[in-house]
Amino acid sequence: MFVSDEVHDRAERFGDRTALRVDGVRVDGASEMSFAAWDRRANAVARGLTAAGVRKGDRVALLMTNHDACALQVAYVAVLRAGAVAVLVNPRYARREIEHVLSDSGARAVVTAGDQTARAHELTSGAPGVAVLPYTDLVDRDDSAFRVDVDGDDPADIFYTSGTTGLPKGVASTHDNAAHHAMEPLKRGGTFLHAMPLSTFTGVIGAQLTPMRLAVTSVVQPTFETGRFAELIERERAMFVLMVPAHILLLLESGALRDRDTSSVVVVMFGGAPTPPAAVEVLAAAFPNATLTQGYGLTEGGNSVCVLPPGEALNRPGSVGRPMPGVEIRIVDELEHEVTTGEVGEITLKLPAGRRSYHNDPDGTARTWRNGWVFTGDLGRLDDEGYLFIVDRKKDMVLRGGYNIYSVEVESALFEHPDIAEVAIIGVPHAMLGHDVCAVVRLRDGAPALTLDDVRAFVVDRLADYKRPRRLVLRAEPLPRTGMGKVDKARLLAELS
Repeated sequence: MFVSDEVHDRAERFGDRTALRVDGVRVDGASEMSFAAWDRRANAVARGLTAAGVRKGDRVALLMTNHDACALQVAYVAVLRAGAVAVLVNPRYARREIEHVLSDSGARAVVTAGDQTARAHELTSGAPGVAVLPYTDLVDRDDSAFRVDVDGDDPADIFYTSGTTGLPKGVASTHDNAAHHAMEPLKRGGTFLHAMPLSTFTGVIGAQLTPMRLAVTSVVQPTFETGRFAELIERERAMFVLMVPAHILLLLESGALRDRDTSSVVVVMFGGAPTPPAAVEVLAAAFPNATLTQGYGLTEGGNSVCVLPPGEALNRPGSVGRPMPGVEIRIVDELEHEVTTGEVGEITLKLPAGRRSYHNDPDGTARTWRNGWVFTGDLGRLDDEGYLFIVDRKKDMVLRGGYNIYSVEVESALFEHPDIAEVAIIGVPHAMLGHDVCAVVRLRDGAPALTLDDVRAFVVDRLADYKRPRRLVLRAEPLPRTGMGKVDKARLLAELS
């Protein structure tokens, strides 16, 4: 069953149930919609796209913020029903990045809403072949059933990766790829709370389609704010909560959960970047009735390829879990030979959802998808029970005087310091050693200043001497992050250069 068919199925079975509610939005039709309304509006917008000249296989960009989440979710399904290819555009991208996405994807049209409409007109002013289609102009028409026939191997969408190095890369998925996350709906419903950016891969698969598949109400906070998020957990009686590590760290640091009733939460899902084990312990105490589920996935491979079983988040600190059914994991060395259990190497994946590809980049596709395996660029190890531990991105590993230093290990050790709110480890150039270890730290409010000697003394029993930071940078402002909440280490390094 393709994604657009799944939405119709939920409309048939749970039509009056609220599918989406956008916190803080008060505009009629934009603040919430039922499953039936989602289905009908997608039909109407698909007809509107066809009337505007969109044909099967055309690329249609979607440029909207989370404040227009209803329009974005409708438009995504509508593009699929029109037989076109949805190109998700992160509204946080700079002009150069968005222009690259539109050009690289070959977008024929941009569907937009709210404060992004004027921006879309400006961005396409020099591209006469790209039409700007405001959502409100598309939705007010016949909403009876509409669908252009597609095959499973036809392209469905293109997601652009965060682009921490160079311009964003487009990862293309087929209808079969997108449909490979089927779930059984919950007959009694529930509430799924998040503040994920909906224009990202995790935003679509994890925050839009997962609640749809479970037939629960998705409540989205357009911009993450700790106090309001904690309030929504209690007020909405949230059953599922989805966060990235940055949300977790900010929520715990703020103390916003202290006097909130979190007893309704049965599952807390998190991923997108490593979460310090010390933070996971505090998170477990804040949600006493919840199973903590840390996932591991990537745009190139699928949303969650590993999940920690119930209770294992505390039993196996640092692990992202075991492979999902049908997923195979190998850890390989530079020669692509499988390493022994416990040894660190590159994580490679074989996935039941089939191969994706980089749009307009056959060389990049050939490097990443090889002989049926996805080469992730992540370094990790497997324990003797098959649990995966992420130790670093290959590009983030610090090579110091012949030693491999994994930033995640050093960051986790430093995060145990009671005065450290955020920390990032980066490799800075060194004339003799090649690179040295630099800790970029933001302290908790009111904490006394730390010195490099303080930091090194704190980790003396936690880290080998060559892993201990040799440089310390204190920041007053939060660490810079990508659209998916990962620390932007390329930007940090540029700031220090």
